[in-house]
Amino acid sequence: MERQSISPSQFADLFPTARIESAASKCFSRHVVDATPLEASATFTETALGLYTAGRHRVRRKQGARLVEGWSDPGTVNLSPANFYARWEADGPSHSIVMFLQDALLSRVILENWGADPRSVEIVPQFLVRDPVIEAVVTQLAIEAGNDSPSGLLYAESACEFLAHHLIQRYSTLSKTPARPLGGLPAHRLKVVKNYIEENLGNPIALHELAGLACVSVRHFERAFRQSLGVPPHRYVLERRLSAARDLLLSHPELNIEEIARQLGFSSSSHLSSAFVRRMGCSPATFRRMHV
Repeated sequence: MERQSISPSQFADLFPTARIESAASKCFSRHVVDATPLEASATFTETALGLYTAGRHRVRRKQGARLVEGWSDPGTVNLSPANFYARWEADGPSHSIVMFLQDALLSRVILENWGADPRSVEIVPQFLVRDPVIEAVVTQLAIEAGNDSPSGLLYAESACEFLAHHLIQRYSTLSKTPARPLGGLPAHRLKVVKNYIEENLGNPIALHELAGLACVSVRHFERAFRQSLGVPPHRYVLERRLSAARDLLLSHPELNIEEIARQLGFSSSSHLSSAFVRRMGCSPATFRRMHV
């Protein structure tokens, strides 16, 4: 496929068969894509954040001479710096939000807060990473843009400023590499535990069962699990249930909130709704209306 240089205003041209809802603000533009293409290639003129919101498919991306692949789980993020060329293909279409941050914003944040020459700072590409900060901010900004910014321009500018800070702090050549946690679960034990959680999201999951699968004591399991994944077991299970809820909200519109809550192990629809609002900044019903 021929290389293209895509500006935010031309983004929809990359997806000729998809339904795309676009909106722009002073410091960002966002596009909600109902079905991502099975293959595409592009060089974006501005830094792009792609957040998968529904659909789970195998995705492969070629960046330079390197081929990477993974699963487009809801909540996973792709980060493509300005002028970064990538080609990707997927086994099926997904729902996604794509947000572009203006280079002027990133340059100003680098200059004002790090005192560095923006031309010497590189944003490091990311592929299918988990980042709760990006997920929450991009989702909320998408809601704001889709509802004519009810919280006002100041809110959008503040959120973009925060997001720019986060990207530079964590994904640029100015970042400090975090220390690798020690004492976590062995990879094969962690995989067994994570698979068990995925297969039992709709059932009660007990801490002692997870510890048994890892072949360690409950006390050791809690510490090792947190060191491996950065969150305690109960938080990880909640995140996976909320991720599955997002997928069901969009892929199964015939299911009401009560049915989704019951399928995913929440005690009630209000339990699901309150957890969803804390995590996503909006109710399940609002999230569904925004994306369907």
